[in-house]
Amino acid sequence: MKNFVLDHVLEIMSVLGACVAVYTVVFWGSMPTLQRCTGIFILGITLHLWEEGRFPGGFTAMITERLHFTQLDPRFGDFVTALLVLLIGYVPFFFPNIAFLVFAGIFLGYVEVFAHLVAIKMFKKDKPYTPGMATALVVLLPIAVYTTWYLVANALMAPLSWLFSIACLLVCVAVAQQVVVRTSGMKYSVFLKNVQGALRGK
Repeated sequence: MKNFVLDHVLEIMSVLGACVAVYTVVFWGSMPTLQRCTGIFILGITLHLWEEGRFPGGFTAMITERLHFTQLDPRFGDFVTALLVLLIGYVPFFFPNIAFLVFAGIFLGYVEVFAHLVAIKMFKKDKPYTPGMATALVVLLPIAVYTTWYLVANALMAPLSWLFSIACLLVCVAVAQQVVVRTSGMKYSVFLKNVQGALRGK
């Protein structure tokens, strides 16, 4: 069972994403706006995972090669990523009235765009593209922008809630990243130094 899950993480996430997409379409008229946004965002994240991992794929391989760490089982990184998506994407879908949870997940749209733009420099790409960038720019970012506008226009977030949401996402991402790096046998401090070196072109 363990190997089946690890071998088919993307397929499992795709089935879950398809279920959410069907539910969103069927119940669109009766759904709160924030739940609609989250439902579309989950579909976007699923497409994003496919672009990073399969078509064209290779994003994880670029990271491991450039930052000099090797995962004992590359499938484990995909599994941790899936758990992160389940936490920040699916939880807000079922609790759309908790605005800070919704924005914590939606903020990933901004983070992904930033990460892929930085990755162009980090990986010294000749073309301004890294796997996952298209869906980040065309799908995730517009949803994030619209959801942010809706939250602001309807005064659904207190000032501190914005900071709390962002902190929640960044902590979740950092924890997931540390789990993957540490299980590869590398100290997280070394990983961060490698990131800094890659950004400086070393």
